[in-house]
Amino acid sequence: MQRLTFTLALIKPDVYANPKHHETILNLIKKEKFVIAKDTVTSWSKGQAKEFYREHDGKFFQQRLVEFMSSGEFHALVLAHKTDDAILKWRGMLGMTKCYKSREFDRRSIRALYGLSDTRNAGHGSDSVESFENEVKLLFPSWDYKEWTVLK
Repeated sequence: MQRLTFTLALIKPDVYANPKHHETILNLIKKEKFVIAKDTVTSWSKGQAKEFYREHDGKFFQQRLVEFMSSGEFHALVLAHKTDDAILKWRGMLGMTKCYKSREFDRRSIRALYGLSDTRNAGHGSDSVESFENEVKLLFPSWDYKEWTVLK
């Protein structure tokens, strides 16, 4: 039996709206041997986006992030991997939050290739197991990821 680790990945609205970029990212996910345990294409109201990003309450960029993430459909995925840390692996693929830094230091990262700004940075990844557990409940409230913890 093989244990899996999990992360939440969001492909943000501007990248999801570009089928070629979206498909390329999905292919990168498969190439890195992630399993898509659960996914949905969805959109948020401003209230839902604000709830998701509540950890950023009071920060100067929160309102821009809420506006952007409620501007159109995005792809939400629960990614599973046989590594010790799917969160670290996915965030490594994303690159630095600030796209200009990704372009300078990690040119092949998703954010370097497809990100436009700190807000429109192509994707999101949980930053901890606790964040993942909170975030997955908001997007998939009736789904229990723990049923996926072991491959048979």
